[in-house]
Amino acid sequence: MTISQIIMTIVVLGRTRDENDRLIQLAMVCMCTGILAADVLIPLGFVIWILYLIPLLMSVWLSYRYSPFFTAWVVSGAILIGSFMTARTDPSDLPNRAIFILITAIIALLIHEIQTSYASLEKEIAERTIAQENLEDLTLTLEKRVADRTLELSKVNEALTNDNAERRKVETTLFVANQKLNLLSGITRHDILNRVCALLLELDFVRELIQDSQVREHMDAMGRLAVSIQEQIAFTKDYQEIGVMAPLWHDIASVVRNSAAQFNAPEVHFDIALEGVEVYADPLITKVIYNLIDNALRHGRHVTRIGFSYQRSGKGLVIICEDNGVGISYDDKRHLFIRGFGKNSGLGLFLIREILAITGTTIVETGEPGNGARFELTWPVGQYRILPAAS
Repeated sequence: MTISQIIMTIVVLGRTRDENDRLIQLAMVCMCTGILAADVLIPLGFVIWILYLIPLLMSVWLSYRYSPFFTAWVVSGAILIGSFMTARTDPSDLPNRAIFILITAIIALLIHEIQTSYASLEKEIAERTIAQENLEDLTLTLEKRVADRTLELSKVNEALTNDNAERRKVETTLFVANQKLNLLSGITRHDILNRVCALLLELDFVRELIQDSQVREHMDAMGRLAVSIQEQIAFTKDYQEIGVMAPLWHDIASVVRNSAAQFNAPEVHFDIALEGVEVYADPLITKVIYNLIDNALRHGRHVTRIGFSYQRSGKGLVIICEDNGVGISYDDKRHLFIRGFGKNSGLGLFLIREILAITGTTIVETGEPGNGARFELTWPVGQYRILPAAS
């Protein structure tokens, strides 16, 4: 509560603001009249005149902004009236009255300035109080939201922790189960291959003992079936290894050279234009390149050149493997990468597609029949890099 409110609470003159103003004005007029009468009857000069400051100070209670100036005019008028009434008895006090009127005007101006400044200060304090209350409300709201959000995040973090724990348990279980399956499949594959090898040896031994051509033909068919079983078992080993190891960056030119060196084909020229090119692929990328070269040598008939090059496209980097053999017919192109399709095991190109798919790489055959096979391997953006010297 402000000082003016305290004073107005002590001096309650009316039920409304207008009634208070009227009663205060009436009191001020009565006081000025009494002081004027005392000034006329008891000529004590400044001793009586100083009482005029009381109604001047009372003007602070009025709601009108310029009430101190009007009060100063009333007081000045009362002083002048007093001077006219006492001029016959004491004409020398007129300059003193003029000085006091000037003092009254100065005091009225000061009271007005104080009143104005106090009103502005009171308004600013009220605005700051409201702003502080709003700030406190916002602070409480923010604290509540932070607390709620913290609690929510704690619950989410707890749920994620539990999920991660469950996931680790599942991953551990799957890892152990996968190890056991791999061990079992490895042992089974090893045993089957041993028995197939023994079967092939027995077939060779029996073929040497039998002279009947028809029986020998049947024995040869049985041998081919045994070799097919060997290839199927070898395929299961390769397919099992897909995705086991994390993809790596490979210098594709080195991979091609190492794969080509495994073939005894002095009549074939390998044209490798892949220097500085690195691709992100499964470690079995060596199997991909090996199978592409093997297919060209097996089925190209009169292949004398196998080329590896690259070019950029809107989809990424295209590595091209092409030869000058007989090519692939349009009918075979539609089934080329289907498991089991082909002249031998029918698993080579299917395995190539599965290995490349690990990192989102695609393969298509775009060669012309009679002009050689052409395989295009497309690595998406971000899965390849070309050293500046090569580009």
